[in-house]
Amino acid sequence: MAVQISALIPLMVEIKLTEFVKPSKYIPPQTLSLSTLDNDPLNEVIYKACYVYKAKNVVDDDADMPEYLLKKALSDLLVYYYPLSGSLKRRGSDRKFQLSCGGDEGGVAFTVATANVELSSLNYLDNIDSDTALKFLPHLLQVEDGYRPFALQVTKFECGGFILGTATSHVMSDGYGMGHTMCALIELAGGKKKLTITPVWERERLVGEPVDDQPPLAPGGATAVSPYLPTDDWVTERINIRPESIRRLKEATLEEYDFSTEALTTFDVISAYLWKSRVKALKLDKDGVTVLVFTKGIRNVVDPPLSDGYYGNSYIDMHVSLTVREVDEFGISDIVKLIKESKKKAHSKTYLQKELANIENIIKMDLKISGKEDGLCLFTDPRHTGLFGPMDFGLNERVNFVQVVPPETARTISMVLLPSRLDQAMVGGVQIMTTLPRDAMVKFKEEMQWLSSRKRSML
Repeated sequence: MAVQISALIPLMVEIKLTEFVKPSKYIPPQTLSLSTLDNDPLNEVIYKACYVYKAKNVVDDDADMPEYLLKKALSDLLVYYYPLSGSLKRRGSDRKFQLSCGGDEGGVAFTVATANVELSSLNYLDNIDSDTALKFLPHLLQVEDGYRPFALQVTKFECGGFILGTATSHVMSDGYGMGHTMCALIELAGGKKKLTITPVWERERLVGEPVDDQPPLAPGGATAVSPYLPTDDWVTERINIRPESIRRLKEATLEEYDFSTEALTTFDVISAYLWKSRVKALKLDKDGVTVLVFTKGIRNVVDPPLSDGYYGNSYIDMHVSLTVREVDEFGISDIVKLIKESKKKAHSKTYLQKELANIENIIKMDLKISGKEDGLCLFTDPRHTGLFGPMDFGLNERVNFVQVVPPETARTISMVLLPSRLDQAMVGGVQIMTTLPRDAMVKFKEEMQWLSSRKRSML
């Protein structure tokens, strides 16, 4: 259930100022190209996130310092990550992005705001609704024929706590890249003079060539339909799955199939269970096809491997297709086997080159998602990307991280996240963020409750 704001003290967020922060050292003007993965039309979305910092036990003169430390750190960060201060636009000639940066025009919008309540009254944004979270998040600035790919907002609360809000174009970075960017910002805000990881551009290392005799495979492929769709009544929920539930699910899966030769991950079992639960909740037709899509990193597939400082998109989408009837009848272990088989494909350099060529063909032909999206289930797991790191720069304690996904994207994508640090019982657990039609969400939550209440032998 989303947090409800008290009617006695309605939340008001007041923008105090928005500045255009430039790199602390001059960057010569330049135009940069991006990789095939960056140019993938599916990555042309804006992701936003809130880093929530709890107030100190004693509020002192440092309470008004976050914006000054972060503003200076941002200026220094842009010396290393200067492309973030540029402007993105997609060319009409080949539908590829180009990035113009440096010179006197570069910079990042930095907003400072205040809120009239204490963070505790919002439960530190744990399970906050998206409309409320957006109050703490910046907008990307529009420029001629394009936009700025990065923006920050600091919102200060009466208690001394604050929220650091980010907006980033997925064209520039995936979760791994954004995690390293934010960790670099916090290092500089904490007083470090040199970054632990030096960023590199090197987007040319992931550029494919379109293949004329390779018919492009447009995203999609799902044919199943739901009686709940289409609809305008969508609900987003963040649901905690406790560590003991994950443990029981893994044990039950191992009883059905011996995965002793390879690790059985939390993502394996959770994505299999969520797929089955989502299919049930949507009441998809039995003979229709439903497609599970999940992301798989390819940093080590490239030869030589991408450096730690590479912050562009470095993953590909993997697919598992089944009829709805098969998803219903298959056990968790059966679906996990299919997920693992799909994962293995991503380790092939040949497969990666085919994927890059396919994306190039999609861009060239301007293809869109084909077929129904009712049975399209996308899962992503950014828990290990660096986005959930300590993010401590000497002031307050970061206690939560909240991602806000664009509504049109949220309807098909579910995220496996780390829960708030405030609940010690959730250490080792995960938080699922998913969006469904209101009526379907009722059934989905029942499936999640069933998972948390069952004994191992009943899974």
